[in-house]
Amino acid sequence: MDTLLKLPSLQKDGQLDRQLLSSISSMMSSRGFPKAGDVDTLLKLPSLQKDGQLDRQLLSSISSMMSSRGFPKAGDVDTLLKLPSLQKDGQLDRQLLSSIASICNGKGFPKAGDVDTLLKLPSLQKDGQLDRQLLSSISSICNGKGFPKAGDVDTLLKLPSLQKDGQLDRQLLSSISSMMSSRGFPKAGDVDTLLKLPSLQKDGQLDRQLLSSIASICNGKGFPKAGDVDTLLKLPSLQKDGQLDRQLLSSISSMMSRRGFPKAGDVDTLLKLPSLQKDGQLDRQLLSSISSICHGKGFPKAGDVDTLLKLPSLQKDGQLDRQLLSSISSICNGKGFPKAGDVDTLLKLPSLQKDGQLDRQLLSSISSICNGKGFPKAGDVDTLLKLPSLQKDGQLDRQLLSSISSICHGKGFPKAGDVDTLLKLPSLQKDGQLDRQLLSSISSMMSSRGFPKAGDVDTLLKLPSLQKDGQLDRQLLSSIASICHGKGFPNETLVSLIVESIGLNNLELPEYIHELLSSETFDFDENFWDSLSIDERL
Repeated sequence: MDTLLKLPSLQKDGQLDRQLLSSISSMMSSRGFPKAGDVDTLLKLPSLQKDGQLDRQLLSSISSMMSSRGFPKAGDVDTLLKLPSLQKDGQLDRQLLSSIASICNGKGFPKAGDVDTLLKLPSLQKDGQLDRQLLSSISSICNGKGFPKAGDVDTLLKLPSLQKDGQLDRQLLSSISSMMSSRGFPKAGDVDTLLKLPSLQKDGQLDRQLLSSIASICNGKGFPKAGDVDTLLKLPSLQKDGQLDRQLLSSISSMMSRRGFPKAGDVDTLLKLPSLQKDGQLDRQLLSSISSICHGKGFPKAGDVDTLLKLPSLQKDGQLDRQLLSSISSICNGKGFPKAGDVDTLLKLPSLQKDGQLDRQLLSSISSICNGKGFPKAGDVDTLLKLPSLQKDGQLDRQLLSSISSICHGKGFPKAGDVDTLLKLPSLQKDGQLDRQLLSSISSMMSSRGFPKAGDVDTLLKLPSLQKDGQLDRQLLSSIASICHGKGFPNETLVSLIVESIGLNNLELPEYIHELLSSETFDFDENFWDSLSIDERL
């Protein structure tokens, strides 16, 4: 071990290069210690160097293939990296190597000959060159499953049922790729049988939209049996006016997304439930709510659905209260079916009642907090609603709860203690009372981010750069909150940079920066502000 750690090739700036050791460690996980000489030989390979130094990005691809598979032979690595079919403009084609690495992820080093044969397949060429987009689809199918046989790839790509206008139908291959993602290569015969199913045809051609629904159900779960697909699509309960009801199939597809193919019998039983019928027909709006709850969680038991829909606490004027079910559906979106008992207990909570009836506006706030996070415990809800710091004039302060709800939207139920600590923060008080304008700024920054730590709030409000005449500058904080809306809490450095940026510009920023900050996927950091030129900041 000592010999390995002292290898000159594992040092950087006179110290052990831990990042490099991590790459070696990844290959050897549970495989024992590599020989120092083997490591040294690999790291000094000329084909692994770039600009006179070890090419770490390249080593990362090698490490990915060999994850937990043991140390590769330097000769095998060298042979692969020098393959003419892996070169482009006289250099190693790293993008191409990345596709190979994806296929072999954790499956060991491929034989150079197998790689060469695959990359030279006539069916993988386009305009005299390797079709990289096509290779990407093959890579997706085989991710982490090892190298496919070139013959199997060739047979699949030449299937008559996968052709359109004399060429490979890439959209069709994409659906196949979706089902088989990381599952390994499908048998050409299974693909052909599925694509020729009479129930998948429309106007004498394959119904691609229908296949897409099937692909969504089976995404990453492998190829369904043609017989199972045929049985499902022919279910009388899935037909409308003598044809397959696609809207209905879409609801089924949503529930089963990435879960694999459902049993036709289970689908039939659910669709025939008396509690799911209206005026003698299936109530599609109701099924849509059930579908939303179970999105990607698999098929619910018909009995569980029936019990929930018949709950007395879910009824109004002798009928199912759909608005109430919608709130339940919002809470459980994609989390699976709730227990009827848990729903009943929540809806009967005394703290959720008003004038002897369920307070729907209050339930809506609870629903917003728990959106897509599953059903909250009735006790947690009760404790929160009874917090003294959430009361005003002896009653629940709904405006204050709304601010809490905004912060926690879709992030799950906050701990009552955390809420209480925040609302009692001295830095959040004004004239002996909670400063609601200040809480509003906090709420804006943390919108849908989850509950902040009271300490972080306190630190922010006491930042020297946010003070004016010995007091917190509320107007400045409001501008910071506007910039940081839904992006989380900025730290001291970032606040200083923002203050510098907006201070000389009437608290405004260039329009394109506003657009960037408003992006749902954008999370700012110090590097973003540092990357702006002085002109852009001022």
